[in-house]
Amino acid sequence: MTIPRRRLLALGTTIGLAPLGRVFAQSTPEPIRIGFLTVKTGPLAAGGKQQEEGAALFVKERGGMLAGRKVELITQDTTGNPATAKTKTRELVELHKVPVIIGPLATNEALAMDDYIREAKAPLITTTSAATVDKAHATNPWVLHAFGTAPQVTYPLGD
Repeated sequence: MTIPRRRLLALGTTIGLAPLGRVFAQSTPEPIRIGFLTVKTGPLAAGGKQQEEGAALFVKERGGMLAGRKVELITQDTTGNPATAKTKTRELVELHKVPVIIGPLATNEALAMDDYIREAKAPLITTTSAATVDKAHATNPWVLHAFGTAPQVTYPLGD
């Protein structure tokens, strides 16, 4: 049985959001501000729309709350461009003061953000798959990959 790409992206986004309930359970009663990087314009916009739908569904199913607190998703459009993704990451951390970021859609964006995430010690939950096996970048302790890696799917197919 194959899972349609749209459902797979929505599932990945939902899995990425799931651990946040425990992270914020003992915080102040202010809304939980979550940075959300996705592609709203450009050639990857269809995938970004699916990510947004997955995040909206997750929040809606929980009545707009996580750990008894209102959820505030602060969405930024990366346009599928690595430099823009890095700029939007910096805005989320420094301007919007988000304690955690979800995204981006594309692996090249995640790789471009890696050094800033490491430097700022800003937790990133990402569904990008190939970034987990890029040997040019050392493992980043501030990044949680809530998705499989590209070889997990392709290796069995090769056999």
